[in-house]
Amino acid sequence: MQAYHDLLDEIQRDVQRLREESGGVPCPSDCFSCCRNTATMAISEVEARHLKVGLEMLPVQLRIHIRQKAEQTIKKLAAHGYDAENIIPDAGMKAIGVIKGTVEGECPMLIGGVCAVYEHRPVICRVWGYPIHNGNELACCHKTFIGQRSRYRPLNYTRYWNECKGLSSELGAEKKTPNCYLVRRLLSE
Repeated sequence: MQAYHDLLDEIQRDVQRLREESGGVPCPSDCFSCCRNTATMAISEVEARHLKVGLEMLPVQLRIHIRQKAEQTIKKLAAHGYDAENIIPDAGMKAIGVIKGTVEGECPMLIGGVCAVYEHRPVICRVWGYPIHNGNELACCHKTFIGQRSRYRPLNYTRYWNECKGLSSELGAEKKTPNCYLVRRLLSE
C-alpha cells in the first residue's frame, strides 16, 4: 500500500500545482454534483483497500446507512437486469441511465452533501473538477475551468489510473468493481 500512498502524495502535489496556477480550488464548498451518478463508477482494488480503512473508521450507524444506500442502488439495478458481473463491460454507462438523477445514482458515501470518507476517497474523486487527461480527451467538470481548460497542464489521470491497475494486479486483483457493489462487499467483510 505504500506505493499507493506515494501515488496519492504525487496526485496531491499535482492538484496543488493546478490550484496555484489557477488561483484556487475550482469547486464551491457546497457543490457535490460530481458525487451524483457515481454509484456505478469503477474502483480498483488498491483504491478499495484504502477506502475500506476509511469506512472502518466510521461509526456503526453511518456504515449501516452507507450500506443501505448501496443496497438500494443494487436493488434498482437488479430490477433492470444488472449485477456486479454484467455492469462493467459497458463501464456502467447504460446502467447509469437507470439510476441517473435519482437517489440511487448518488455515491453511497455521500451523506448530506458531504463525503463520509473524504480522506480515503478514490483517485477520480481527488482530481475531478480540474482539467484531466483521461486517455481520450481533456475532461473536466462542466462547472469548472470554463473557457480555460486548455490554459493549464491537465492532471494525468490516465497514468494515475494505470498505476492503480498495476498496484491492484500486484495485489492479485485484475478486476475493477462498481462503487455500490464494492461498498456492499467492503461493509460485509
